[in-house]
Amino acid sequence: MEMHQLRYFVAAAEFRSFSRAARACSVAQPSLSQQIRKLEDTLGVRLFDRLGHGAELTEAGRALLPRARRILAEAHEAEERLRAGFDDERGTLAIGAIPTIAPYVLPGVLERLRKERPACEVSVREDVTARLLESVANHELDVALVSVPAEHPLVELEVIGKERLLVAMSRADAPADRTSVSLEALRDAPVVVRHEMHCLSGQVEGFCASRGVSPRIVCRGAQLQTLLSLVALGMGVSMVPEMCAAADTGSSRVYLPLSKGAPERAIALAWRRGRSRSSAARRAAELSREVVAARGGA
Repeated sequence: MEMHQLRYFVAAAEFRSFSRAARACSVAQPSLSQQIRKLEDTLGVRLFDRLGHGAELTEAGRALLPRARRILAEAHEAEERLRAGFDDERGTLAIGAIPTIAPYVLPGVLERLRKERPACEVSVREDVTARLLESVANHELDVALVSVPAEHPLVELEVIGKERLLVAMSRADAPADRTSVSLEALRDAPVVVRHEMHCLSGQVEGFCASRGVSPRIVCRGAQLQTLLSLVALGMGVSMVPEMCAAADTGSSRVYLPLSKGAPERAIALAWRRGRSRSSAARRAAELSREVVAARGGA
């Protein structure tokens, strides 16, 4: 039994497909199939039922899967600890976050982490959800901060807080009491949103669709700050996370909750399923929970 055979076996079990597993492992499908067959020969049992549309674990395969994951996780942990010289204050951390979380959470996390572990080598990636999840699955990131719903077969999500989505509008267009705004009052208003590839756009449009509202979108932008600049000019309204509103020190915009059924988003840590978590990654997660909670995340 060899380590790469176990990796191929776990990938095929999680994807339920030899072809998808081969792509995930960056190996040709015939090679992956051959190695899994050798593993079956070594163990003397069949691990998969090969079906026309994919592969399903046999009873023996289901019994082996948690043990194989544990073996791989322990091997990876041993490798990381050897590289770090068994010093929890050294080592590396690769952390990612989506653009609507990164500027509001990561600075507080990284400031404290660098004070506590000055010898730890930290790298940061800001990207859209799909690419962050893929990087976590491929062991390129130790942990990532994303907003759910999000899904990847090799990634588990741990919700660490929730926050409201608020309506951003120019101060000149805000209602007189500036306490809330109704969705009906915004029905005909021009709307500026993030590009479709960003999860916030999907969350906002999904909420509107659930309320029977088709927003009149006049701009799709990649940067949240661009949208807020357009809001300040009175070119449209937008919907942004509460932590973004709290960080805005300008006077040209106001942020109001919807008067009924204000939408929320959940903030989650993304981990590679079955992978051991380094001391630095665990500490970064603890600090993320604290920063999100301090910013009002429920």
